[in-house]
Amino acid sequence: MANSERERRDERFEKVAEQTSETVTHAASVLEEELAAGMASARRLEERLSADRRVDPEAFDELVGRVRTDGHALIDTVVGQLKTSDDQRGEVIRRYTSDAHDALDTVLNLARLLPDVANGLADRLMPPAGQDAPPSDR
Repeated sequence: MANSERERRDERFEKVAEQTSETVTHAASVLEEELAAGMASARRLEERLSADRRVDPEAFDELVGRVRTDGHALIDTVVGQLKTSDDQRGEVIRRYTSDAHDALDTVLNLARLLPDVANGLADRLMPPAGQDAPPSDR
């Protein structure tokens, strides 16, 4: 292999590595900002759970909404760095992107069931205030 050809290949790899590094750095920065912003929602959810032994569905939905928005933005950011003119690779990237968005939505849609499940479980395990616990079946 000629030196000039090797140098061009090395330059392309260096460029890809640099772009990947920039993408990871940018994604980490965005994630850090969003985590800081989402802490208030998480704290409110935790306070309600600690105080009332209940999961606040509105606070949980707010948190899920933030994760959904940020997750889709992160997927789009990474995919934006992978854009290619190669039709075959471009199609694979489009399919994986669609699958990633669908998987994120599916997981978060399932997560939205958690407040009802947790609250129902709490109702079964803990008597209302001022009442004794029901006798154990054991």
